[in-house]
Amino acid sequence: MLIAVGLSTAVIIGVPVLLYAIDTMSYSTHLQSAQVAAEDIFTATERLDTGEVENLTIRVHIPTGMSMIADVSTLTISVLINGQTTSWSDSYTHQIVINPPTEAGNYDIEFTMVSNVIHITYTFISF
Repeated sequence: MLIAVGLSTAVIIGVPVLLYAIDTMSYSTHLQSAQVAAEDIFTATERLDTGEVENLTIRVHIPTGMSMIADVSTLTISVLINGQTTSWSDSYTHQIVINPPTEAGNYDIEFTMVSNVIHITYTFISF
């Protein structure tokens, strides 16, 4: 009887704790994936903005819930996970025009400087 009570208590307490831990790990992994993508995009944009390169293509995984907007020379990347939005933003010397992705997945992102405007174009990669 005592063993049954102990096992029941372990299951009643343990399962919710385990589910919470799995949810937290999933959130952290998703957020980390978005942060890596944002850092890669910001780094590539910076390289064009400073004149280090005239064009550049990178391959990035865009996770679910990620969005990007350009407001003149400010690039903002956000990710919505479990109702929480996390955003990163950076400003540049040149104006930015972006053709953002419409869905999660792997993309080749082309960064080009045309008439002193940075153009960021996403091409979906289907495997």
